[in-house]
Amino acid sequence: MLSKSDFVFSTSELKTYLGQKGINMNKAGMDVKHPFFMMVPKYYLDLIDWNDNNDPLRKMVITSSLENDIKKYELTDPIGDRPHTPVPGIVHRYQDRCLLMLSNVCAVHCRFCFRKNLLNSNTYDFKKSIEYIKKHKEIWEVILSGGDPFMMEDIFLQKIITALKQIKHIKMIRFHTRTPAVYPKRITDDFVKIISQAKPSIIVFHINHPREITPEFIQSVAKLKKTSSILLSQTVLLKGVNDNTQTLTRLFKSLVEIGIKPYYLHHLDYTVGTDYFRISVEEGKKIYRELSSISGHCIPEYVIDIPGGLGKIPVFWFNHVGKNKYQATDFAGKKVVYSDPS
Repeated sequence: MLSKSDFVFSTSELKTYLGQKGINMNKAGMDVKHPFFMMVPKYYLDLIDWNDNNDPLRKMVITSSLENDIKKYELTDPIGDRPHTPVPGIVHRYQDRCLLMLSNVCAVHCRFCFRKNLLNSNTYDFKKSIEYIKKHKEIWEVILSGGDPFMMEDIFLQKIITALKQIKHIKMIRFHTRTPAVYPKRITDDFVKIISQAKPSIIVFHINHPREITPEFIQSVAKLKKTSSILLSQTVLLKGVNDNTQTLTRLFKSLVEIGIKPYYLHHLDYTVGTDYFRISVEEGKKIYRELSSISGHCIPEYVIDIPGGLGKIPVFWFNHVGKNKYQATDFAGKKVVYSDPS
């Protein structure tokens, strides 16, 4: 499983690793004190063009002084997990499904992570979480998130799947993961056997750029197809990374070619220290409209996860009602207002 020698955890470790490869790293803007420390697999570091300070893969995973430019609108809990956490380890926002978050370990620390405030502590309660799910018979689907469930120890992941499969009203298990795109060696044959025990299941891959679709990633996807899981993807729209139609077209078509259906394109959440990744709603809508030239099955739903735990709403449901103000009627018929800070 996870081997610390496969990762770098600081700027100094990164400098040493790149130096061994004969790469002189430009550290400008990187030596910053930040509670969300660096963690990047060496596999992923090798995908970065270190001659380009604006390399999109570099931007996603390497610390920047821009992270300490905190804006007034930014939140430590941008999508409202806390108000919907009845017991440690459960987020129950939608009636028929809940998140089960039993790990704070990821394969990479993405600099735009909306749960970065949760990754410094581990407060879940396995027993209480399973008892909550048993008690709430309206829950049809359990979504393993975190952290990244694919970075759990095999024995613990199997324990979770076994417990869930014993609950009669749970008909679907879903995994949200970035691991295959950033640390594909984790997807071993033994791991695939464990995931196979969850069926029927869904795997949602977090992937943001076509350069993340490497031969190693494609091989890990081929292995996961053996689990008979439905394969979906989600992408965050990020300034300087994928905020153009050409990049997203390559990404979404490449995913479909290997059997993954693009599922969600997320507008950036109000996450602390991420303003430098933000584009406006109008810019996002323009990019999304231009995707209409590709096949419909290649196009994900473009959504905003409304602050305060109000859930996801498709961007095109919103009407522009004032300066930087948008309003929509959500699935429950409630009027929702979103303020665009860009």
